[in-house]
Amino acid sequence: MFDTIKKRNNSEETFDPEKITNAISKAGKATGEFDRETAQNLSTQVLEQAEVRIETSIPGVEEIQDIVEEILLQSPYKRTAKAYILYRAQHEGIRDIVDNANVRLMDQYLEKLDWQVKE
Repeated sequence: MFDTIKKRNNSEETFDPEKITNAISKAGKATGEFDRETAQNLSTQVLEQAEVRIETSIPGVEEIQDIVEEILLQSPYKRTAKAYILYRAQHEGIRDIVDNANVRLMDQYLEKLDWQVKE
């Protein structure tokens, strides 16, 4: 089992398998396809696949989420797989918007400082 996981910002955090179960459980609850017990079984499959496929000692969040997608797609819970995939895509878009907005705000701030310095 993994001790740590690499977040999107490259920081490392303690690996908590319960987060995988929670994410799968929320997706299953949203579609009404399965309960927490089924989510736990799917999470176990994800962890088994992760141990086999991830060669580094510190997996990335995206690597784990990719395996969750694959396990859901291989399961009979297709609506949940689709919901999980769409949720990931939406949140990636949100992160992109936030990142771009922060860059633009910083650029505007720096331009204002530059203007003040020139004056």
